[in-house]
Amino acid sequence: MKYDKLKEFMKRTGKSKSKIGRFYKLYPDLHSETTMKGKWRVYPIEHARYFGSEIMFDENKALRLENHSMKNLIKCLAEKNSLQYRLWELDWTFFGTVAYKNDRNQKSCYRQMSGLYDSLIDKYGADTALNLFFTTESFTNRDGYHNHFVIFVEDAALHARVINDIEAYFSYDRVDIKQYDKLKAGLWYMSKDGLSDEDYDLLGNNLGGKVRKTA
Repeated sequence: MKYDKLKEFMKRTGKSKSKIGRFYKLYPDLHSETTMKGKWRVYPIEHARYFGSEIMFDENKALRLENHSMKNLIKCLAEKNSLQYRLWELDWTFFGTVAYKNDRNQKSCYRQMSGLYDSLIDKYGADTALNLFFTTESFTNRDGYHNHFVIFVEDAALHARVINDIEAYFSYDRVDIKQYDKLKAGLWYMSKDGLSDEDYDLLGNNLGGKVRKTA
């Protein structure tokens, strides 16, 4: 962990010594993460994010979405015939989001994700099991749509290559890919508004008897 001395931390956060002191009195658990170096107290650089209202708003929003997802998770686990429950039973490797630079409509987003799958299956389909599930939803702050997806790549030796290929495929867009965490309920976040028409698809060469919606 990297640290700032007080003056450096004040400059980084734009806050006065007194405001920083009051903050750490309010949050003793965070104060315990500061430390002494010689005669000076130093502050974790990563704590600077707690002094930005926009960052705090984004983190609170993410927590609310995660709580909403967990509520959906509990509901869907009780519905054994739901698509979400069936998806829960499948293995997944990564969870990702594609935010397109251009304003794409639903059909365009669908073609982009289908094209990604075709590209990956052509390249790796003979070497590994590969499944992809994606949804399309509208932006809240601009026109157009974006995609969330989960992907399963059985051969761990191919993981880095597949990520590189996905990022290259969407080289003009913003792509965020993370390790899939089943307990984060990413599938339920992706389907929080329901699944209909071209809003989603399930593609794969190893779906265990589960078929795509178009079949």
